Amino acid sequence: MKDFIAIDFETGNPQRVSACAVGYAKVSDCKIIEAKGYLIKPVGGHAPFQSKIHGIKDEHTFDKPVFGELFPEIKDIFIYPLVAHSLFDKQVLNALSDHFNLGLKFDYVDSSAVAKEKLPHLKDCKLKTLVKHFGLSTFKHHDAKEDAIACANVFLKLQDHATEKTLQSSVDEISEFKGMLKGILADEQVNYKEAYELLYWLEDHSETGKQQKILYFKIKEVLDDDHLDCIEATEIKIFLEQALRELE
Repeated sequence: MKDFIAIDFETGNPQRVSACAVGYAKVSDCKIIEAKGYLIKPVGGHAPFQSKIHGIKDEHTFDKPVFGELFPEIKDIFIYPLVAHSLFDKQVLNALSDHFNLGLKFDYVDSSAVAKEKLPHLKDCKLKTLVKHFGLSTFKHHDAKEDAIACANVFLKLQDHATEKTLQSSVDEISEFKGMLKGILADEQVNYKEAYELLYWLEDHSETGKQQKILYFKIKEVLDDDHLDCIEATEIKIFLEQALRELE
């Protein structure tokens, strides 16, 4: 894929509709030709835990547009295939589309999933790990524009990397769930984006959600106070490891 948009969202609170920043990098003929970032007034305001992660607070967004108001300025980017380094950004974008009645239809590639297929020997396939692996320039993580640029560069490298598997290999729901668990546990740490991504995924996949009811409610309980400290992250990790053992 020579032409695509790499995109990244940061959220202001636990709601997936609460985007407070969006960044994108436009790739044409395998080269980044444009990169921009925008602050957004988030639906539901800012929660302290999320602000601690990315540094964005009410003082930065109180006079910024909500996503529905920003959309006319950036709507052309959704014509292109979208690439982001998780399912989290797809979940956020779908929620924004529904909330603001935008009717967005888009093609989406999760570059972290591609990395897991192409680079199975790596300990984990998080964005920082892949940037280091490919010798790319360092970047400021959780800055939406810089994350998008890093994602674009990583995806270009991944497309050059030989693999025996196709980029759009079909997987069933349980296989996808197992893949998510393995990806989160690869570096033996659980961060807030991974926790919310998994929570949202379980909400969107009712059959697996019913089978993993204990895991779902545990994650929901831990995240209920908009906070994820080291003890809580370790607690989630133990539940994920147990769920994975039961699936093996």
